[in-house]
Amino acid sequence: MDVARPTPAARSRRPTVVPAWLRGYRTTWLTRDLVAGLTLWALVVPEAMAYASIAGVPAQFGLYSVPLAVLAYSWLGSSQRLFVGPSSTIAALTATVVAPLAATATDQYVALTAVLSLLVGAVFFGLAALRLGFISRLFAEPVLDGFIIGLGVYVVVGQLPKLVGMETPEGSTLMQLWEVTTSAGSWNTAAVTVGVGSLAALLLLRRYAPKAPAALLVVVLALLLVPALGLEDKGVEIVGTIPSGFAFVSWSGVTFRDVLDLLPGAFGIVVVGFAEGLAVAKAYAAKDRTTVDANRELLAYGAASVGAGVLQGFPPAGSLSKSAAAEDSGARTPMAFVTTAGLVTLTVLFLTGLFTNLPEPVLGAIVISAVIGMITPRRIWHLHQVRVPDFWLALSAFLGVVLIEVMAGVLIGIVLSLVLLLQRMSTPHVAVLGRHPERGFVEIDANPGTTPVPRTVILRTDGPLVFASVDPVIDKLTSLTLDVEPRPARVVIDFDSTSEIDVTAADALATAVDDLRAASIDVRFAGAHAGVRQYAARLGHEQLAGLADPYPTVAAAVDDPPELDHPHPKGIAP
Repeated sequence: MDVARPTPAARSRRPTVVPAWLRGYRTTWLTRDLVAGLTLWALVVPEAMAYASIAGVPAQFGLYSVPLAVLAYSWLGSSQRLFVGPSSTIAALTATVVAPLAATATDQYVALTAVLSLLVGAVFFGLAALRLGFISRLFAEPVLDGFIIGLGVYVVVGQLPKLVGMETPEGSTLMQLWEVTTSAGSWNTAAVTVGVGSLAALLLLRRYAPKAPAALLVVVLALLLVPALGLEDKGVEIVGTIPSGFAFVSWSGVTFRDVLDLLPGAFGIVVVGFAEGLAVAKAYAAKDRTTVDANRELLAYGAASVGAGVLQGFPPAGSLSKSAAAEDSGARTPMAFVTTAGLVTLTVLFLTGLFTNLPEPVLGAIVISAVIGMITPRRIWHLHQVRVPDFWLALSAFLGVVLIEVMAGVLIGIVLSLVLLLQRMSTPHVAVLGRHPERGFVEIDANPGTTPVPRTVILRTDGPLVFASVDPVIDKLTSLTLDVEPRPARVVIDFDSTSEIDVTAADALATAVDDLRAASIDVRFAGAHAGVRQYAARLGHEQLAGLADPYPTVAAAVDDPPELDHPHPKGIAP
């Protein structure tokens, strides 16, 4: 998709009634967008029906999840490439949230799923109002990798019973896999033939004809084979009658208690769905040299989720595969997505009767083929070779999904991500600087040819200086000054890489400065940013006067005469 790059002024504006891509739309783009929209429709319809089975709702509600969700994001989203609609990841999360509250595929279950979509939208709107776009970073990338791989295994194992014509067993993912494999003697031969054959066809088409609408082709072939071979009489489950039009269920059975029970799951879906979708949008933005506004994405996701909920569908999410399919089909703008939404609406109104004889094993095969690419254990093993702590984080999230349940994996992922953040904040890199003949003052250990300044210790903290990180910095400062003999005459603390300081760190630093000056060591600050200077001035610590009015550079602090020749050097209170 060729994306027109907006000007910086246009990027900074909030979304208007008419999106920028539509205001600048050219009629010469329409043909390509219509063709791409039709191609995407051939992919979305069978997958939406298949994902409905993951979410635990009848097939038509997968289609209901598409029109308003796609239109809402196309209108409000900051990415022109991202397709937001039914997602296997979010469908699986939806099932884990709703299943404890109602029997699968019942009217009550459908209504609760719709309420969950509305709650997800409300949470997105609340986060957008508070401008909390950073919520996408609650999942560290290694943890998200492990969670997504685990979720892929969860979805595939959950579809295996359909593929072999047996009831879905209870228990964790591993328990279900054990039950399916040890019950091979009770598999339905016809179902296995249809399911495995469909999966093989989908994978082969994806490999050798990647631009063909593989899912639609397999669906059409299966619809022809069911009556021709009498597959229903041989025990192959079919979708059955799908109502034409939007056949909604009653909302009356939903209670306030149900809403409260759904709310924690809604937050989990928001974190996972937003992290996954924003990653796709940012990948395309980097490719196009455009930007993605995370807070605007929150608003667009909220509107998409509410749109899905109004039509009693399950929550949507950004889709890499469908976004890529639109690009490969020649889409120029989100008009391609709007076209898809219109075609899905026509399908709901007039074409659902065509899918009555669709075999359930085919839907299972479509799901497996769609998510099998998520199962990439090499990503976890690669982390083991790169950074072992990240490997254990990813593995823990994976095992949380596979051994316990999906929402447990979400919780484990968030907790581990926060632990990783605190661990990294609490072990900041503290660089010891020296003078390089060509590059000025740089880290001694990382730059050969750099020499220490005589009787001077120069330290730089890389990162914020806050409650979680200040102790290692003070320990390093003490070990290089008060714990050595002879002691240095001067300490220069470079704040050029420190964007923030809090009250805990400021108090600790003030105490350390007192100790250093009591030992007749001159303390100077250099390169502090405006925010740090202003905060230090407001705190009023006499010891941090030099931080409120620092030397502009390390060189200026080092080259200023010492206290004996300069009674009140910058940063030393008289």
